[in-house]
Amino acid sequence: MDPVQALTAFFDAIVSGRLEEVTAMYRPGSTTYVFVEGPRWSTRGYEQVAAGWRAYLNSPIRITHWQWSEGPLSEVWSDSAFIAGLLDLHACIGETSRTVRLRATFVLHRDPANQWQIVHEHVSQPMVDPYGIGDWLEIANDASRNGPLA
Repeated sequence: MDPVQALTAFFDAIVSGRLEEVTAMYRPGSTTYVFVEGPRWSTRGYEQVAAGWRAYLNSPIRITHWQWSEGPLSEVWSDSAFIAGLLDLHACIGETSRTVRLRATFVLHRDPANQWQIVHEHVSQPMVDPYGIGDWLEIANDASRNGPLA
């Protein structure tokens, strides 16, 4: 199974609520490091990642479908790989349905049993205006059309 197929199986396990398959996708150890889309900045170590998935899959959130809206882009080097793209998660929370679009990057490592496991995951959304100046690309484009900024 290639890394993209492994990640596909991972997301399918999330949709089906198969906790053991979800947590088996992460490399056991203290250096597994996840930037989650939720209320925390990060989760470090396999035990904490697994505890987070137990809580998530027991929460009112139900992922009913997922798909890449951009990508995935991937690259493989002998026993390591990355997969990245824009991910749409279709969720039901009680009676409310919503789609959440996320940036998603996964770094995987092939274990001794030839299985791909996540060693780092970063799932997030863009910040509206982190520096308080708007979109610097638009500012740069305006400057190139109108001359240097004063």
